[in-house]
Amino acid sequence: MASSFLVASAELAKDISEPTSVQQRRKVASYFAMQCSQILKKEFGAQEVIVFGSLRGDTPWHKASDLDIAVSGLSKDRLREAADYLWRMLPEWLPLDLVSIERVDDRVRDRILKLTPMPQNIFLETKVRLQDEIYAISQTVKTLDTLLAQADAIPNIALIPAAAGYVEDFYSGCERLAERVVVTFDDGLPEGRNWHQKLLLQVSEPGGKGRPPLWDASFLETLDDYRSFRHRVRHLYNIDLDDDRVLVIAGRVPEIFEQTKQAVAEFSHWLDEMSA
Repeated sequence: MASSFLVASAELAKDISEPTSVQQRRKVASYFAMQCSQILKKEFGAQEVIVFGSLRGDTPWHKASDLDIAVSGLSKDRLREAADYLWRMLPEWLPLDLVSIERVDDRVRDRILKLTPMPQNIFLETKVRLQDEIYAISQTVKTLDTLLAQADAIPNIALIPAAAGYVEDFYSGCERLAERVVVTFDDGLPEGRNWHQKLLLQVSEPGGKGRPPLWDASFLETLDDYRSFRHRVRHLYNIDLDDDRVLVIAGRVPEIFEQTKQAVAEFSHWLDEMSA
């Protein structure tokens, strides 16, 4: 149970507005990373805490970067309690990804522990990063497939929110693919309130360093439907979701994922050519 001092600190943290510059955002994120590390060890009993991802410098830091933290020594229930607490503690503009070193996939664990060296060539590194994202998305798609296969035995009150959540995760993975590309080759992420929509458009066109589009205009329209769906999921109560709409869009995810993989494979061919 977190101390009363930490609870009070968490309430204050919610009032911290999002910094206007990427550099300042990273500085604030680093501060909260240290606070989270202390809390995870002292209050929740984590044996080891590792900050990884873009804050560690594994990938370029940008305005949409998460706070990625891995821990060891926590049970599933304890990890869930810690994640719930830290989510309440962090500013709303700073998402958290808290994972268990013991239970995370081997591929991810090797990245966290730096057991798998990254290529020094920017094109080959980008290819690896995209492959990592595709693998992560594949795990979401697999879980969604399992859920839908059992749909007849699950009440809609549980099925619909779960399916909507996995669709949201699927699209977020697709968006991370786009982020990887524009942060590496273009001038950074788009600005403005509708920057998520602009991002899809940006990667559907040629960009910096002579990069080709990540996907074509027709696929852009498909992904924009999923972006719109994610927006509704994030801003509606679960009871307001259209059950039939959720199941239809969830059922199309495997097909959309195959198209996503094909787009990334074609883009990776260009990365191979540029690395030679």
